[in-house]
Amino acid sequence: PKMKTIFCLLLVAGVAFSKPNNNNRGIIQVEDCGSTADVISVEFDGCDAPPCEVFHNTHATGRINLKANSATTSLTCKLSGLIGPIELPFDGCPSDACASLSAGSCPVVPGDTITYELDFPINALYPTVAVTGKWKLLDDNGDTFMCFLLDILIKP
Repeated sequence: PKMKTIFCLLLVAGVAFSKPNNNNRGIIQVEDCGSTADVISVEFDGCDAPPCEVFHNTHATGRINLKANSATTSLTCKLSGLIGPIELPFDGCPSDACASLSAGSCPVVPGDTITYELDFPINALYPTVAVTGKWKLLDDNGDTFMCFLLDILIKP
């Protein structure tokens, strides 16, 4: 249970992907893991290449720009983290991803371009460790609308 708690805290940080006090928008390469939408770009403020560093006591922000290839009335965020060969699920992102869209809206139809906004606090209690974040948005049927992997480094 203690290890799971630490890992859960770690994963909240893992979705953040940025450096503090840096307004530079970095478009980075990520590894797709089964998206049906086209991932146009992934931006993490202060990060130009993985591993993206996140720092304690800051808010990390970024954007994911997507072009839909299928229709859905909702998008559900799912997050997990990979440490070595182990993947552990985590409820660290708001479930209703439609509420985090700054461009476009739900329902989504093929051809729509949407922007998903990231904004997460990096708690000082998170351990300093490297993790691969696996971020998914699921459609109405629970199918993968978006999925990508990104290496994260949590720093004090």
